[in-house]
Amino acid sequence: MPDAVILCGGQGTRIRSVLGDCPKSMARIAGQPFLEILLNQVETAGWRRVVLCSGYGREALRRYFASHRSILEICFCEEETPLGTGGALLNALSLLRSDAVLVMNGDSYVSVDLAALYDRYRQLLTKLLMVIVPTDGRNDAGRVVIDSGYRITGFAEKTDPTDNCFYNAGVYLISRPLLETATLGRSISLERELIPQWIPMGIHAFIHNGPLLDIGTPERLATANAFFERQARIKCDCEVPKNV
Repeated sequence: MPDAVILCGGQGTRIRSVLGDCPKSMARIAGQPFLEILLNQVETAGWRRVVLCSGYGREALRRYFASHRSILEICFCEEETPLGTGGALLNALSLLRSDAVLVMNGDSYVSVDLAALYDRYRQLLTKLLMVIVPTDGRNDAGRVVIDSGYRITGFAEKTDPTDNCFYNAGVYLISRPLLETATLGRSISLERELIPQWIPMGIHAFIHNGPLLDIGTPERLATANAFFERQARIKCDCEVPKNV
């Protein structure tokens, strides 16, 4: 499996009233940090090496994860000043060992099969494969328009939704050569600047018909917590031995 990068440098200003000084990716969800849920997802899918791109609250991440995992190799890429999602990813290039990289937002979750996503990436021989989900009415997620061959033809970050588009789920497989076409060392948005530049080069979408959960507002944080608490109860019920 290629390396994975999780972008977890956001300050979480919209949920500061709930989290205080805690970094957004470390918000407690069903009794554990949200970032732990993402790491479990990539580990279960077969990944073994992850780079955490951190900024605000990076000390809390390092303290928690430096010796917390037993299977995943976790590296830290820390920024002194905000670099944006694109800048943070490019800042991690020197730590990457693979020709492709799985990129995930550290404040959102989608229950996509990551191993199947990687298989599709290799089948398409594409430079970038983006997970997209059906629209649900929100207006603060990136809209994606695709053609009949799942090629991305349009991308507009956080604009009003329409009936013929999907949402960017914040999960990508990206080729290293594509990343190396971008300029290092400056603040840049992956969603607003880099991806629109890459559309003419031929990038593709992977449709996942499931919900997109993010923790960007107090209401969505509560929704995510309720979702994972239900999942935990279901798992416990399934593990209870049945009487014969």
